[in-house]
Amino acid sequence: MVHRVLITAAFLTSGVSLALAQNAPLPAPRTAEAKAETRQADPDLAKFRSAYTSGDGIAYVVIKDDKGERIYRYGDASRLTAKRDTRGYVLFTCAAPHVFVVQKPEDKTALMKAEVIKAGEPRFAELDTKYVSGCRNPLVKSAIPKARHS
Repeated sequence: MVHRVLITAAFLTSGVSLALAQNAPLPAPRTAEAKAETRQADPDLAKFRSAYTSGDGIAYVVIKDDKGERIYRYGDASRLTAKRDTRGYVLFTCAAPHVFVVQKPEDKTALMKAEVIKAGEPRFAELDTKYVSGCRNPLVKSAIPKARHS
């Protein structure tokens, strides 16, 4: 069913007012089942999800494929988002974010092979060095705190 929605926007540029009317369907109310479906985590990704959402600070994710290892990292904002929404995971290269959507078979397969490495784990320093050295973005810094000189 289409409802007529009146959207009024006043633009005060040069004293001009503009009213827009559009026909748009109102969104259907979300059922309890639909809400629950988006909250349930994929059981195939339970191990990855547990590692991804635990801890704090920067963590690295290594995904091995036929081309070698791809290194991503993420932080507390991505972790918090994943705790609220089970449909995807945001991982970053130094240039851009990558959203891995659980419903996409290729993304799910990659996440099932992914390894999460957190600060204090043996490979963390190695991955941090590789990630930063391969990055040409001056805003991307090492996740390893610099030692203070006393």
